[in-house]
Amino acid sequence: MKYKRGKISPFSLFAMFFVSRILVVFTLCNVTSIGIYSSDLIISLAIGLAAALLISLPIVYILRKKINVLEPKWLSVLYGIYFLYLGAVTVGRFSFFASMELNENTQSLFLASIIIVACMYAAWLGIEPISRFGSFILAVTVIGIVSVVGFGMQNFSILDLFPFTQNTISNVFINALSFTCETTEIILLLVLAPKVNGSIVKPFYLSVILSFLVCAVLFFLSIGVLGDTASVASFPFYELSQISKFDESERLDSVYTAFWIFAMFLKGSLFLYCAASCFKIKGKGKGTIVSGIGIFAAVWLIAKLGFFLRVQNWYIIVPFLVFGFIIPLFCLIFRKKSKGEILLENF
Repeated sequence: MKYKRGKISPFSLFAMFFVSRILVVFTLCNVTSIGIYSSDLIISLAIGLAAALLISLPIVYILRKKINVLEPKWLSVLYGIYFLYLGAVTVGRFSFFASMELNENTQSLFLASIIIVACMYAAWLGIEPISRFGSFILAVTVIGIVSVVGFGMQNFSILDLFPFTQNTISNVFINALSFTCETTEIILLLVLAPKVNGSIVKPFYLSVILSFLVCAVLFFLSIGVLGDTASVASFPFYELSQISKFDESERLDSVYTAFWIFAMFLKGSLFLYCAASCFKIKGKGKGTIVSGIGIFAAVWLIAKLGFFLRVQNWYIIVPFLVFGFIIPLFCLIFRKKSKGEILLENF
């Protein structure tokens, strides 16, 4: 496969999407899931994976047929605004974590502004540098997860996994829908697919499937180590990293925080880059600046509204279903056929 300027490899796409999707389990807390943090989250994950693969079909089919959903300017702008919202949620969740767990005196908006400026710089450089950073973060994330899992197993008790089902059926399905709709990489494909120098389907599906499997392992470990306290922990996986130790004095929470920062930076940069691409503002860097300001405004707004202090499910689910499934499906059904397609059908 020959190198092409402005293009990324299928492996880079896999790396960025895997890290982006695995970030969901780092940010899982009592406002991103409902009910009890119990083993039936694995059932929700399995249902969520099946639903994510099903929901992705319209967009994958659109890309194979080379239909440009973002061609209408008004629709492209709407997707850009949605990416800004997702970027604000990504940055806001880490700021919320920092103020809750790391330092209560942390000014979350100030921290968010620093993160956004860094993401703006990455987005301004373009997709190639972001993809190279994604490959590096893939290695860091894998090493971090293996370390936490390996050193956390010494505290694992299979008895803590039971009773296996503690949530109601409705909660299981709502959590499953949440896991599905956190798979925003499906929508990122609309912008990033033309930038890939090679196959997009295999690396995309591989990243989604593997990330869900890793999430299942981390859920099992968190519940098996923390037991009932997982349900009252603000960030269960962070609590797990505090328990996991190299020795009596060396905890792994600093490792956890480090690869969360790296993964969050990568995901935020992707959203900002895709938003700037959708706005199509002329002039180098202008779209990135506008998008960065938009993300900060969104972070400020959702912080003022107390977004991270209550369950967020429907604020994530509804927009995802609209932009990730309904709009692409309508584009497939009502798209205008080109003259070439009409001639081929008549022939």
